[in-house]
Amino acid sequence: MAEVNRRSSPLRKMNVLGLLCVCGLVILPTPVQAKTWVFAVGGNRRPWNFIGDDGVLKGADLDLIQAVCDVANQKCATTVVPTEACVQTVRGRFYPGEGLMAGWFDACTSYVSSIDRVNALQFTDPIRTTTSTFTVLQGNPKNFDPLNLQNAVIVHLNGAFTNEQCTIRIGLGRPKAVLVAAGIAEAKELLLNRTADALFSPRTTFNDLEVLPGRYRCDVSGVGMMVKKDSELPVWWNPAFQKYYMSGRYNDACDQINQKYGVDDGDTCHPIKSSADTRSPPLSLLLSSASLLLFSTQFYNWLVVIYLPDFQYITAYQDQHLNKELWEPEVLQFGNAKTVLSYSLHKFRRLIM
Repeated sequence: MAEVNRRSSPLRKMNVLGLLCVCGLVILPTPVQAKTWVFAVGGNRRPWNFIGDDGVLKGADLDLIQAVCDVANQKCATTVVPTEACVQTVRGRFYPGEGLMAGWFDACTSYVSSIDRVNALQFTDPIRTTTSTFTVLQGNPKNFDPLNLQNAVIVHLNGAFTNEQCTIRIGLGRPKAVLVAAGIAEAKELLLNRTADALFSPRTTFNDLEVLPGRYRCDVSGVGMMVKKDSELPVWWNPAFQKYYMSGRYNDACDQINQKYGVDDGDTCHPIKSSADTRSPPLSLLLSSASLLLFSTQFYNWLVVIYLPDFQYITAYQDQHLNKELWEPEVLQFGNAKTVLSYSLHKFRRLIM
């Protein structure tokens, strides 16, 4: 009997083989499609992102997204959405848009980090700087004075960081009244029909309106990609952007924006460089293999530009990193930092010889 049990019948062998096959099918890994990171743009902000006369979505933001995604080896795409899908103002307060919170896309492109937005969302490292201004009718016929907001009616765009909370934070106080416009066209109409005294926005130029000279800061750290607080996008975006920026290609792209896409609408291409920024190597580590150039610019009091032959990039340090008087004899004057930062090694050497 034992001998019989040790023998396997053909039917039993088939059953065992079938079980192995089933098990094999269960444990085989299924192909996983790489995630496509979707970046939302408004499509109405030349030169950053806009739909041209030919109907094609284009702009510097799209170029940057593609470049950083290539560095990070990530699959990325862009989509066009209304502003309300990213940000909205409800009863005078900022709220995230439904599109971002519901996951229709992963990031809202080129949004300014502000206190009220940071309460609800997170931002990548800044990709450029911004400012805030008051705009009035030509000649300022209503004699609007930013220092007298208590008697003024201002308008800002829906979901904008240039809002009543900002005027309070920067010490201008609370306006007499605040109106919220769905877009620039509506805001202009409120100015033209004298309902509002001034538009509070990041715009620095208008063809048919007057931008007052005052510049105010409502942002925390400039312009970045705005994402949900649980998003993993900054994990790969920040180091990839830093690598792209340090390569010098970012500065080259900045220099070509106006020629490629037209006028600037207020944001400045070069990102904010914090004196406490720990992502750059220590200055003492760089000096041994670097060529140095110290110059004064309109953006910073003093800068040291460092060219690293081994790393093939140019970086900058603010004067907090060095004793300014020590380098006084080496000073060369330049009017624009990005012009110097985008120079090739050959041009750079010609400057300091």
